Amino acid sequence: MTTTVGYTGGKSARPTYETVCAGDGHTEAIRIEYDPAEITYEQLLQQFYQEHTPRRAQTQYKSAVWYHDEEQKNLAEAAVKARGGKFVDVDPAPEWHDAERYHQKYLEKQGAGQCVLL
Repeated sequence: MTTTVGYTGGKSARPTYETVCAGDGHTEAIRIEYDPAEITYEQLLQQFYQEHTPRRAQTQYKSAVWYHDEEQKNLAEAAVKARGGKFVDVDPAPEWHDAERYHQKYLEKQGAGQCVLL
């Protein structure tokens, strides 16, 4: 499994941390690439809820799950509903933009141990 920090869902064709902070509509997010033979989408959703407390927030830091097909959509909606349906958007995956290199593996670089899924 690999993770990449990036931006999604906004209006800027070339978002940067500065444009996102200025309110260009993008959300900071983590893209997870995984092998379904090793971990299921449902297990990823369980991990999401173990490591993240959904909260209502501005666009930049909103709690969301983006799906790529109907099966993922149905599983994500069921996971949200099972946990009270609060504060987590379930939306189709919009265009992805990798964040700047200095944002990748930020917690590991800062000596904070392993990164968590948020």
